[in-house]
Amino acid sequence: MKATTFALILLSILTGTCLTSCIDDDFTTNPSHVLAFSTDTVAFDTVFTTIGTSTRSFRIYNRNKKSLNISSIKLADAEHSGFHINVDGMSGDNFTNVEIRGKDSLYVFVEANIDPTNQGNPIFIVDSIVFVTNGVQQDVKLTAYGQDVIIKRGEIFTTDTHLTDERPYLIYDSLVVAPGATLQIEPGARLHFHHRASLLVQGKLQVEGSMEAPVQIRGDRLDRLFADLPYDNLGGQWGGIRFYPESFGNKISYAYVRGMTSGIVLDSCASEEPRLEIANSRIRNSSGNLITSAYSRLNCWNSELSDAGGAILSLTGGIADFTHCTIVNYYFYDIITSPIVNMSYCAPADTISGGPALLRARFNNSILYGNTSEIPSIDLTGSHVYFRSCLLRSNGEDDDNFINTVWNGQPFFKATGEEHYYYDYRIGSDKSDAIGKGNPDFAIFPLDKDMYGNLRSTSVDIGAYQYIPQEIPEE
Repeated sequence: MKATTFALILLSILTGTCLTSCIDDDFTTNPSHVLAFSTDTVAFDTVFTTIGTSTRSFRIYNRNKKSLNISSIKLADAEHSGFHINVDGMSGDNFTNVEIRGKDSLYVFVEANIDPTNQGNPIFIVDSIVFVTNGVQQDVKLTAYGQDVIIKRGEIFTTDTHLTDERPYLIYDSLVVAPGATLQIEPGARLHFHHRASLLVQGKLQVEGSMEAPVQIRGDRLDRLFADLPYDNLGGQWGGIRFYPESFGNKISYAYVRGMTSGIVLDSCASEEPRLEIANSRIRNSSGNLITSAYSRLNCWNSELSDAGGAILSLTGGIADFTHCTIVNYYFYDIITSPIVNMSYCAPADTISGGPALLRARFNNSILYGNTSEIPSIDLTGSHVYFRSCLLRSNGEDDDNFINTVWNGQPFFKATGEEHYYYDYRIGSDKSDAIGKGNPDFAIFPLDKDMYGNLRSTSVDIGAYQYIPQEIPEE
């Protein structure tokens, strides 16, 4: 027993000696012994002035056996740039005699809070963290774009209002269009909604972008969740757009709307008066339904409706028309349990005496595709729901409700998120079953062109985008 105890003590001493000998607390002053970094540049996306950024980090490595004394770490232009750093748990802009042991590393954390630039366009901001070790100077670059914004907090528009492209709008606590008022959003305007803020329309909304200057409506997170995953691709960034029962005559044209929680909601109004027209727009990324319409009249054309944790379209009664639309769901961030198009009160069997009007829905020259079923498993016989010259993923046969359908079609989109979370639902191959399969009767003005101005005169493709062959460079 004593021999065993002695052996264990001896082993512990030898192990401790070995571990101690592996760590050399002597400092090297050799100028060739310098630092290594996990990156040479810390780059922030566009930063709203006066609004702090998320925190980025990088590591400082000592690849040498002996310890290093970093005689100086400082921000080169701390007074003007707006960057802030934290070195190994200490905040400041100038540090001296920071020790880093052999074969060890330290973290540096970086944030930015940029002062207003009094400019309409973003201003490129540059700084660097300068390290001096053994007389050798090294640096890590810091870059960002500073953008002035117009902040609105819980504002209610009671009179007609225009939002312009002068500067982006940063919206807290929702934006309300009161009854009798019209909110007009001009080409190139950018609306950034903070978490849980929404656009609530009791009056009228007129989003009037252009092909050259679309309106942007999105969340206020301009950075990335991961290196290859921008917040721009995620739903749940802000509430969404809600149209109250008294709101009619709304239009969203040439707009890019994305990153919502509840998407676009049309409250029940029990009227056949037009509620909302969506034209030449992309509505994307909702953690719930993308568009919910209850007993309302909705018209959508030349538009992409894509990616939701719920249904892309949830239609209950009312009238809905979709012509030359790409209606797609490859939502990656949740388990999709709803079909792409969910429909209620669409067949005679669903009627209730004295109940709501039946759904009348028409899908023309449109793609319905994704990782879930296109429609619920219901019998549409005798209903007023029609799919004319549409491309579907499922197998089936034409009947009174499905006319000239491309069954089990392959659209060959350019990208569906498999690589670097990148999505592009334009047709990407001449093998696509959507090419030339559209009905020309639905491609008359203004649908004779897609949202990018590409003509449908010689061949009418199904979906929002006309296929444009890739130019092959000459050898």
